[in-house]
Amino acid sequence: MLYYYHQRMTDAELILGILRRDRQAFQYLLDTYQKQVVKTAYYFTGNMEDAEDLSQDIFLEIIASAASFRHSASLSTWIYRITVNRSLNQIKKNKRRDIFQRLGTLFQVKTNGKHVSMEPAGYITNTEDDERRQLLNHAINTLPENQRIAFVLCKYEELPYKEICEVMNLSLPSVESLIHRAKINLQNKLSVHFPELKKN
Repeated sequence: MLYYYHQRMTDAELILGILRRDRQAFQYLLDTYQKQVVKTAYYFTGNMEDAEDLSQDIFLEIIASAASFRHSASLSTWIYRITVNRSLNQIKKNKRRDIFQRLGTLFQVKTNGKHVSMEPAGYITNTEDDERRQLLNHAINTLPENQRIAFVLCKYEELPYKEICEVMNLSLPSVESLIHRAKINLQNKLSVHFPELKKN
């Protein structure tokens, strides 16, 4: 009766399978969305172990609240929303951790005539680069919450503005404004340490 689980499932089929407590549906949910959930949680918590632990709670919430999914947005967007909310709650519970540890930089910082790029997947081995990363982390950490969310979803999750609007439940102009202000705020904060980022 549930033969279609071996193939790609629609959002409606997956939700139906979850509501029926079908194990194949649970497995399909994990196979399809686990990487997305862990990566997003990692961008907010800055710690892979925390992100993996948090992902378990997130999937439990997805399963428990499947009946509330209204199909007004895609299932992926709904899962992003749950992940962001859970991640922010985790941050509030554990303020001792850096919120955006190991995030990549929005800017290309020039040092000794060379551009230094700090990508999210990279690892810092140079002391000078590590200091820059800490400055960047602190700058992002001090952004207002909505600016941080919009910035991460746009620059690191690479979500289109329309989907960010759905995740944050905001209008397009509001999201555009948040991202614009986040960039300006980061530039102003970082230009104190990196004069090349100052506006001409």
